[in-house]
Amino acid sequence: MKRIFLLYLIVITAWLRGNAQLLPSDTLTILQIAQEQGLSQLGATSLQFDKKGYLWVGTQNGLNRFNGYQMKVWLADGQNNNFPNDLIRAMHYENDTLWMTTHTNALCAYLLAEDRFIHFSEQLDFEKTPSLKQSLALHAATDDLLIVGTAGHCLLFDRHELTYEVLQIPQLLEHDFVTCIQTLDEQKYLIGTNVSGLFILDIKSKSLYAVDFLEALQRAQINVLYKQPNGDLLIGTDRGLYVLAEDTKELIQRSKHVIRGIYPWDDGQLLMSGASTNFLLTADWKWRNLTFIDHSGKELEAIVLAYQKDAQGGRWLGTETRGIFYCHPYQTKFKPQRIQANNAPKKDFISIFNFLRTANDLWIATEFGFVQHRLKTNDYKLHRTGFVGYTLARDNKGTLWAGGYDQGLLRYNRKADRFDRIPLPIVDRDVIQITPISLDTIWVHTLASGIYALNINNLKANPVHLLDKPILGSRTGYVDRKGNIWIGSENGLYQIRRNKEIIYYDSLSNERVFAITEDQHHLWVGTSKGLNKLNPITGKITHYTKQTGLPNDFIYGVQVDNRNNIWVSTNYGISMLNQRTETFKNYTEDDGLQNNEFNGKAAYQDSLGYLYFGGMNGFNIFHPDSIPINTHTGKTHIENVLLFGKPIAENILYIDTLVFSHDQNVITFDFVNLNYLWSKKNRYQFMLEGFDKAWRPVTRDRSTTYTNLAPGTYTFKVRGSNNELLWGDIDEITVIIRSPWYATTAFRVGLILFVLALIAGGFSYKTYQQRLINRRLLRMVNERTEELSEANKALHQSLELTQQQKENISFLMQELNHRVKNNLQLITSLIDIQSFEISDQRIQNRLLTLQSRIFTVSKIHDLLNVRDSEQGVYIDTFIENLAQDLIIFSGQNIDFHSGIAHVILPANRLTYIGLIINEMITNSIKHAFQDQQTNKTIAIRLDISGSEMILTYQDNGVGFSKDTIWDAGHQGMNLIHLLITELKGTIDLEINRGTLFTIKLPIN
Repeated sequence: MKRIFLLYLIVITAWLRGNAQLLPSDTLTILQIAQEQGLSQLGATSLQFDKKGYLWVGTQNGLNRFNGYQMKVWLADGQNNNFPNDLIRAMHYENDTLWMTTHTNALCAYLLAEDRFIHFSEQLDFEKTPSLKQSLALHAATDDLLIVGTAGHCLLFDRHELTYEVLQIPQLLEHDFVTCIQTLDEQKYLIGTNVSGLFILDIKSKSLYAVDFLEALQRAQINVLYKQPNGDLLIGTDRGLYVLAEDTKELIQRSKHVIRGIYPWDDGQLLMSGASTNFLLTADWKWRNLTFIDHSGKELEAIVLAYQKDAQGGRWLGTETRGIFYCHPYQTKFKPQRIQANNAPKKDFISIFNFLRTANDLWIATEFGFVQHRLKTNDYKLHRTGFVGYTLARDNKGTLWAGGYDQGLLRYNRKADRFDRIPLPIVDRDVIQITPISLDTIWVHTLASGIYALNINNLKANPVHLLDKPILGSRTGYVDRKGNIWIGSENGLYQIRRNKEIIYYDSLSNERVFAITEDQHHLWVGTSKGLNKLNPITGKITHYTKQTGLPNDFIYGVQVDNRNNIWVSTNYGISMLNQRTETFKNYTEDDGLQNNEFNGKAAYQDSLGYLYFGGMNGFNIFHPDSIPINTHTGKTHIENVLLFGKPIAENILYIDTLVFSHDQNVITFDFVNLNYLWSKKNRYQFMLEGFDKAWRPVTRDRSTTYTNLAPGTYTFKVRGSNNELLWGDIDEITVIIRSPWYATTAFRVGLILFVLALIAGGFSYKTYQQRLINRRLLRMVNERTEELSEANKALHQSLELTQQQKENISFLMQELNHRVKNNLQLITSLIDIQSFEISDQRIQNRLLTLQSRIFTVSKIHDLLNVRDSEQGVYIDTFIENLAQDLIIFSGQNIDFHSGIAHVILPANRLTYIGLIINEMITNSIKHAFQDQQTNKTIAIRLDISGSEMILTYQDNGVGFSKDTIWDAGHQGMNLIHLLITELKGTIDLEINRGTLFTIKLPIN
C-alpha cells in the first residue's frame, strides 16, 4: 500500500512539474542573505519591519534583526533576556512590540524600547494541556485581541488585560493544529487547520464551528488564507488553490498546484509559493513560473514561507532552507547583453572592443571578428576573421572600415556582405585605430609603424609624422567640433590645429591615452592612470583618480551625455562624473553590468544619446535619462555606543542622552543607514559637536572612536546616504562626561562654602574668646572703676582746689600784666617828661629811640597777653599794626605798603621780629628821609619759601653807605644784626634809590 502511495505521489509530482514547465517563466534576480550576514538559521519563517526601519526575522533557531549589513541575534540560551524559545513560527509588530508564537511557549513578546521579553506561560496550564505550547498561527483581530493558533486550539489573547481564553477545535483529530487565520467580518474569522479543514471562529459567542459551504475542504490541509481587495478569500491547500466568494460563499477550485503561501506582488499579481515551485498569478488567473537567480546567474530553488515589502519598494522573502531573498525593481539598473551568434566559438565571455551604429545595425568588434547586431530582429551575425577585431569607423562617404590585431585594414563590402582586406605599404598588420580626417582621407593607426594617411579613392597611403617623428601605439583619434585633430598614443596627447600647428601635452595623469571626447568647453582624456579634463584655450589640465572618487584608475572609454555628465569605463565598472557637484557615481556588476572589467575602445554614443560599453562578457546599452534612481534615503540610527571597545548596557536606539564619568573618555559610536538597496554603497558623515569644528569627510565606515575626551557636553551627529549618494536625516545623541569630583561645580561650591564655614568658625571662635576676655576685662574694669571712683572723688576735690588756685593765679597774672603795662606806660611818660628838660638834641633822639623800643615791647606784651597767644600769633596783623603805630608816633607823613603772608609765628620769636621792624622803621624815620622830601614810602613784605621766611624791608630815602652801616656808631643796625643772629637768619642790603633789606629766617 505504501509503495502504491509513493508511486502515485511521484506520478502526481512529475505531472505537476511537467505542467509547470509548460507555463511561461519569469526570472527574478535576488540578493541572498544567509550565514555570511549572521542569520542564525536558514529557515526564515516570518518577517516584520519595525517603525525605525529594521527588518526582524523569525527563524527556527532564534530571533534576528537586520540592518542591511549584518544580523543581531537573540537566542533563548544566549542571553539572560527571558526569551522562552528559539523556534519562532509567526510574528506581528504593533505599537513597538513584536509579538511571536513559538514552538514550546505559545505566545511571547519583545518590547523594543525596554529591550526585554515577556511571556505568559504561567497563565496557561501547560501540564494540563501540553498542546497549547505549540503555537503556529498569529492574527491581530482587533486593537485588543490577538488570535493564536496552537495544536488543537485557538487562544484569544487580550493584549491590554493580558488574559487568555482557550477554544478547542471541534471534532479534534490527532496531530491537528491551526495553520492560518483570516478575517471574515468584524466578529467572525476563518480558521484553517492541517487536518480538519476550515472552521468559523465567532469571537462574540466565543465559539468554533464548521459550516456547510466549506464542507468540500473538510479533512483538507489548509496552508494559507489570503483576502483579496474585493473581499474574496483565496485558500491555499495541498489539493490546490480555491476561491471563496464573499457574497455567494461559493467555493471554486482554481488550480491543483500545492499552495503553501500567498503574497501580494505588483500590478495586481500574487506570488504563489508551492511545494517546490513558485508562481506569479495575474488578476485574470494566468500562471507563470518564477525562478530565482542570484547576481552571478546561479538558480536558487526555494520554498517561500514569509513575505514583506519595505518602504523603499524592496521585497523580502523568507525561505525554508535558503535564508532570505531580497529583490528591488532598481536592484539592477542595467541589463547585460551577450552576443548570441550561431558561429561564435562560445556563448559567454566574448570580449568586445568597439561599437559603431549604422541605421538599425550595431557593429561590434570582438575577439573573433566583427558582429552585426540587427536591432529590429535582435539577432547577431558574426563575420569571423580568425583575428581580434579592435576598431571600427565610417568615413565621410558612409563606407565602413575595420581593423584589428594581425589582420590589417578591412573594408566592408555591403553587396557581398563581407570584409575585404585593403593592402597597405607597411609590414605592421596591427591596426588599432581608424580616424576619418576629411572627405577623401582616413588615418590608419598601427601599433608599431605609426600613422598613415590613406586616400580612400586611390588607396594610396603616406606616413604621418608629428613633431618630426612617427607616433606609435596610437589607440585613439578624435576630431573636435572646431576641426582640430587630437591623437592619443603611448607617449601622450597631440593636437593638430587647423593651421597645422602641433601641440604636445605632457601634463596628463599618465602618458598612455586610451580615449578622447569633448563637452561644450573641455576635452576629456582617459589614460591608464586617471581621467583628465583639458581646457584647450588655457591648456590647464585637471586630474581625476581613485582618490577623487573613481572606482579604478584605468580609464578605457570616455563619453559625455546630454546633461554634460562624463561617463567612463574602467577595470572596475563604469562611473559617472557629475560636473556640477564634482562627484562620481559608480556602478558595478551588481548593478547589472556585463562584468566589472571593461575593454579599451569599447565606449560609444549613438545619435539618440544611448551609451554603449563593452567588456569581458558582453555589453550594456542604456540611455542616461532612463537609469532608475532610488530616492528613498533610509533612516540613519546610532546603533551602539562602546566604552574602551566594550558595548554599554543601554538600549541606544531608544536613548538620547548618555552620562559618563571623567575617566570614561574613550567612546566608540556605531551607526547605520537602513537603505537596503545595495547598502554597501551607503556613505556616512558624522561630527561630534563640542569636539569637531565641521563634518568629517564622507566615509563608508560605520564606526568611529573618540579618545581622551575632556569633561563637557557633546552631541554626536551622523547622517547616511543611500546608494545614490542622496543624504537622509540626521540622528544624534548627547554625551555628557562629568568632571572629576574635585573639578565639579558642586565640589567647588562646597569647597567655597567649607572655607567660608571655616572662616566663620574662626571668627566665631575668636568672638567667643573675645567674649571671655571681655568678661574678664569687664570684671577688671568694674573693679578698677570702683577704685577709680574713689580716686575720682579725691581727684575731683583736688581739681576743685586746683581750679580755685588757677583762678587765683589768673587774677594775679592779670594784675601783674596790668602792673607791667602801667609801668611801661609810666616809663614812656617819664621819658617824655625827661626829653622836655633836656636840650641836647642827641640825647633827645636817644630817648625817642628808647621810647619807641619800649612802645614796641608794650605792643608785644599786649599781643601776648591774649588768651590764645600760646598757639602763636598771625604775623601780618602784628607787623601792619606795629608799623602804622610807629609811623604815627613819628609824626611824619609816610606812606606804608605791606605784603605780608598770613602766617602764625610762635610767641618766643615775635619779640625779636617786632624789635627788628622797630629798628628799621626808626632808622628810616631818623636818617633816611630828608625834610624837603615829600613822597616818603616804607614797604614791608614777608613771604614763605620752603622752610624759610623772607622778610623784605624797603624805603625810598637817601640810603646808607654799605661800608659804614655796621660800624660801632650805628647801634640800631648792630641791634638788628644781633637779633637776626639769634634767630639764625641772614640779612642782605641793597642801596638803590633807597635802602632794601632782605632778611631770611628759618620758620621753626
